Order: sequence, then C-alpha cells, then structure tokens
Amino acid sequence: MESQAVNRSQPAQPKQPLVSRLGFFVLGGVGSTLINSSLLELAKDRWAWPYAAGYAFSTASTAVIFFLWSYFVNFRTSRVWRNCLGRYLCCVIAAQLLNYLIGLCGLRQFGSTHLMRILVIGVVQSFTGGIKFLLYHFWVFPHAEQPRGAEAATVS
Repeated sequence: MESQAVNRSQPAQPKQPLVSRLGFFVLGGVGSTLINSSLLELAKDRWAWPYAAGYAFSTASTAVIFFLWSYFVNFRTSRVWRNCLGRYLCCVIAAQLLNYLIGLCGLRQFGSTHLMRILVIGVVQSFTGGIKFLLYHFWVFPHAEQPRGAEAATVS
C-alpha cells in the first residue's frame, strides 16, 4: 500500500520530444553498429568463430548494451517498467531475430572485408532499428495522457 502512495507522490516524468528521441536513436544506432561490428571482428578474426556464432555473439551482446541505452537514455517513461517489459522483450527478440537472419545472409554474401562487414551491419541495423523505433514509440513505451483531475489527485 505504501509503494502506491510513493508512486502517486512522484511527479510524472514527461516523455522526451519525438525529435530528441529520434536523435538519440540514430546516435544509438551508430554506436550499436560500431559495437556490433567490433565484436563480430573479435569473434571471427581473434577467436576464429564462424559467422553464425560470431554474429550471434555480437548481436546478443549489443542487445544487452542497448537495452540499458533504451531504458535509461532514449525511452525514459513515467510508466512503471513492469508495464512495458513484456512488450519490450517481444519487440527486442523479434528485431534481433530479424537482424540475425538478414545480417547473417548479408555477411556471408558481402562481408569479405572489414568495411563491407560494417556496411552490412549498418544497413541491417538501420532497417530493423527503424522498425524497433516505431514499435517503441507507439507500442512498447506509449505515452498515456493523464485524465483531467488526475493531477489534483496525485498532488494531495
């Protein structure tokens, strides 16, 4: 009962403007591409892993890193995290599976050089990232307007 009172007394954190979130999403995409391609290079060249294992490792590691990015930087929301967790996991798993399948095919076909690997990963992540952005904006972390009078109830 006490935790409900604490949640009501905290002011709602406003959702970031769309342009700001889009900017952070693009910045995250560039960082994600660099991290993903670097981890793939490490797994493939240093550890001599095949593309399938190396790309699975790099996409999974990047997903964990950018989970933190999405939650703490890009899509801060006043909604309780547990309200968004199921939708977030569904979206991330679907996007990562799509990323892996398309990316692995592209890497096997075009990834003969370091630059081409970065380009393939960048193109694939741009595609899946755009889908994720729309899903995050409209489905995963939607902004629910407070009904009129809700502010008065939370202030008292």
